[in-house]
Amino acid sequence: MRVRTFLPAVAAFVACSALLTACGGDSDNDSGAASDPTPTRSATASADAASPSAAAEAAEGSEGAAAGTPQAVNKSFEDDVMGHKATVLKYVPDYEPSAAAKSKFSALENQKVVLVNVKVTASAKYYTSFGATSFRLTGMSNGIDQASTTILDDEVKAAGYEPLEDAKTGKSSTGWIVFTPAKDTQKLVLRYKRLAAKTSDGKAITAKTFDTPLN
Repeated sequence: MRVRTFLPAVAAFVACSALLTACGGDSDNDSGAASDPTPTRSATASADAASPSAAAEAAEGSEGAAAGTPQAVNKSFEDDVMGHKATVLKYVPDYEPSAAAKSKFSALENQKVVLVNVKVTASAKYYTSFGATSFRLTGMSNGIDQASTTILDDEVKAAGYEPLEDAKTGKSSTGWIVFTPAKDTQKLVLRYKRLAAKTSDGKAITAKTFDTPLN
């Protein structure tokens, strides 16, 4: 079954590689997230790849960084319409980035780093993927759900936190997602939002939000 969505231009761009475009983040928040000074996963992926020494610098800079203490969550949800499944295994509310990372990314001085460990299984019903960009961290003081970021992927990987890779159709993947909310953020909630869509045979898919409290 093929799906045509009624998404705005930004959300359509995110999902243009899949026949199904209803498994991305919250389109209402994408424009707000773009103004956040912290680069998102999509905004930084090409920059990371363009720098051959990025991994080496991150590994070196991570020396002395506090890895934080993982706290159990163990909460699951299933989108029975789209077919996606996820289990939030644990999270680190207080990962301390290295001095090198703080020097390179000045915004980290006013942000805290939250790592979330998730196991995801992508739908077997549609040609799609399910991964870090499908999630947001909600509860921000500015009311804007925050997208994940890749700026610390090399550093957290060196510290033993393997970043989450996208799960392809019918497959599973387990890893860590990095978020950088403001330091005054108290309540942490991981959000996946199914966007409204319509199938090629006219069937309507309604929007639905799946929230997983972390603390």
